[in-house]
Amino acid sequence: MYIVLIVALLGLLPILLQKGLANAYHFKSRFYIDKWQQSNKPTSLQYANALLAADYAFSIDSKNPHYLLTLAKVMEWGAFSNLAQPNNMVFNQLYLDAIEQRPTWPNAYSDYAYNLAFIQHDINHAWLNLEQALVYGPYTPEVLHQVLAIGFAHWPNLTVSQKQLVFTTAKHAASANWLMRNDLKNMAKRYQLTHVICTYFNYSIPAFSANDDKWIKQDMCR
Repeated sequence: MYIVLIVALLGLLPILLQKGLANAYHFKSRFYIDKWQQSNKPTSLQYANALLAADYAFSIDSKNPHYLLTLAKVMEWGAFSNLAQPNNMVFNQLYLDAIEQRPTWPNAYSDYAYNLAFIQHDINHAWLNLEQALVYGPYTPEVLHQVLAIGFAHWPNLTVSQKQLVFTTAKHAASANWLMRNDLKNMAKRYQLTHVICTYFNYSIPAFSANDDKWIKQDMCR
């Protein structure tokens, strides 16, 4: 029996090694994404290394939703930085495959919405994905960020119901941790919507807690 177990483990060893290698390359590409998110624009060498790592992880396990989203995000940075041309067909396939693998993962929907809004310029399709993201993760920081980013950027063209969704999301962000609060404050300032959001907060029902109200009046809306 022990011999059978040893043979079975030896047979699995190449698969396990491949999985471990894929994970290592995935984290390498994630390292670059995290670095770029700290306002560091990628260099052409960094982008090439990140894309190679993300693509290699994907080639080993094309059904892993984390690998799918990471590859999409690396490609997005290439597009935003003018290091590569966007390929909407590939973007759609990566995001739809990730959603198929984890249909209740809110980040997949919100990240896809961001791509649709800012790369593919399809706000209607983006909004449908935002609504799905809020179904599965209404208080998830990444979802809140994407709703605010897309909503603020497209504010003049939103419907009344869409603006109400952004207001509600802003209220959730104002009641979250300090990172989410600062995210809200900075984005509202960037899109010159601080006065609009603060006016909504002033008449919001139900009212904020004493702690949240203090932050709004002394920091966000001072």
